[in-house]
Amino acid sequence: FKNIFRQNDEDMDVIMEEGGRAFPTSVIEKTREVLKERLSGHAIPDVLVGLEEQYGEFFDLLNRNVSLGESNTCILIGPPGCGKTTLLKKALKSLEGIHGDDFVCVYVNGLFHTSDLMVRQQIACQLGQQIKGFRSDGDAYNLLKSGTSNNKSIFLIIYNFDAFAKHCSQSFVYNIFNIATSKNCPISVIGITRNVNVFNELAQNVLSRNSHCHIDIDRPESIDRFSEVIKVILRLDEDVIGDAEYCRMFNENVEDLLEEESFKTIVHQIFNASTDFIRFFCKICFIPVGKLTADAPFLSLDDFKQSLLEHSTNINQILTGLTQNQIWLLLAINSLFFRDCQVFNFIMVYEEYRNYMKAYTRKSGSNFRMKICKEHVALAEYEFLQLRGFLKRIDEGKHQPKQYRMMKSLILPEQIKEVVITNPRCSSAMKDWVIRGLTD
Repeated sequence: FKNIFRQNDEDMDVIMEEGGRAFPTSVIEKTREVLKERLSGHAIPDVLVGLEEQYGEFFDLLNRNVSLGESNTCILIGPPGCGKTTLLKKALKSLEGIHGDDFVCVYVNGLFHTSDLMVRQQIACQLGQQIKGFRSDGDAYNLLKSGTSNNKSIFLIIYNFDAFAKHCSQSFVYNIFNIATSKNCPISVIGITRNVNVFNELAQNVLSRNSHCHIDIDRPESIDRFSEVIKVILRLDEDVIGDAEYCRMFNENVEDLLEEESFKTIVHQIFNASTDFIRFFCKICFIPVGKLTADAPFLSLDDFKQSLLEHSTNINQILTGLTQNQIWLLLAINSLFFRDCQVFNFIMVYEEYRNYMKAYTRKSGSNFRMKICKEHVALAEYEFLQLRGFLKRIDEGKHQPKQYRMMKSLILPEQIKEVVITNPRCSSAMKDWVIRGLTD
């Protein structure tokens, strides 16, 4: 039983639940706004779960530039969605709170600025906008080379640094690093890349001007750490929302969600089946957050289930369209998984497949013969699975033979089992393997 009334003085709807607390519509709207900013990456989190050490090292590097005039270079390396940009934004925000406008930031992207001229113009343009007293872009760019220690600190931030180093001439990259090592102007060159081999692509003279300071950033390595990230994403701060009682109840609801077995299943599925699980979780949160109202002021487990269902690809339809050889390889990967071998290469997968085929032939009698796929054909099918996004490479060895490149499956064993059992095109040998796991 619910009574609905309007507060005329504040012009807002309030829902009164029997035996419950009334929450103004303005509080719910503020909650949706705060959470959506956080989910879309526009808000800077108060806590960087698992990145405290990296943040401390990076902030100290930037702070020495502003406070002591110490020029330096630093490369942030990590996979997509691990928090490289978030760490940078948080460090810059903290610096702004301490030093005000004593520094300026210049942003370059290696994917967009693909020549020396474009990078030079972009640097000059941004410096001209942020620092007054320059008549031309050329004067602003010359500040990098002829400035004094009394100038403001400059942070040259280069996104996709590996592409920047590839597209621009090595002499230009050398000059950028050379400026950062000089004492003319306090400048820090900050590169952001997902390529762990970025230093191997730089010329030797460029490396000689680089301080080789790099910070490795990785995604959460365990479900428990991922759950901590989820808690930080969804929790509310009463200083921001303005209603301490609602924030307390909302945060308790988040804690209860994390203890629900159904919600744990959702978290496990996202963690195991997505390559960028933090961003994917944020994506499925938009529907539950968007459904917050004064009538339903807390996050609902059913809304998370619905959102996951809408965002997940129908893996059954995709797997049903695979060839027999491709399904055999997935079954071999599935067999390795149940033997605690979650990282594999083609040689391991093909050997598992071949051993099973031989064992099944012996088990079925001398009159039964099964055709084993040739190794070069199986390799082509294996590469197709990688192109379709079923497999993900976990090492970055450039000269390693493709048969020995280590992979990780992005398909859950339950998904493979369901498709094989329900697909009429799958043979009894396939179903026998997926059900009983027969191996030699």
